[in-house]
Amino acid sequence: MNMRTSKILLLLSLTVFFFQCKKESTNTLYEVVETPSYGDNLKKDKDKTNIEFHSILTTNLFQKPSSINELARTDRVIQSCGDKTLINEVIISNYMNSTSVKLPTRQRMIDSTEKFVEETYIRFFIRRPTEAEKTWFINFINSNKSNPSFNPELVYTAFSASDEYMFY
Repeated sequence: MNMRTSKILLLLSLTVFFFQCKKESTNTLYEVVETPSYGDNLKKDKDKTNIEFHSILTTNLFQKPSSINELARTDRVIQSCGDKTLINEVIISNYMNSTSVKLPTRQRMIDSTEKFVEETYIRFFIRRPTEAEKTWFINFINSNKSNPSFNPELVYTAFSASDEYMFY
């Protein structure tokens, strides 16, 4: 090898050595955002007992638990009737006629529709609505704003009587 070729190889080697790729030193910090989890309870398949159903229902509607005597009395009424769905709807209607039931105002439902929908799903189904459910429900409420008889009582009654609410 001649001298000129040796110098070129040496220069090329030094160039590669000094200008090689280097790992950049970064101090990346990854953080975790805390998000409340309500689960994906779409696969509810275990039927609530009469006492479980009415205990949860009264807690949701009145924001306080029922006494064991009231639950036992309600259970006897349900057992004495052959149609469980019918008697549950009658009991829900009876609860809704109570002055103690805790309902949001109609104005709050209309003014904060998205929040109302989210809170109602969490309150009754212990989960957030899917995007499709939320969109449909918001559109439904908005299309019924001019109907004075459409109110939170009807919404809560529908949620309480729904198939999903009967299971866990």
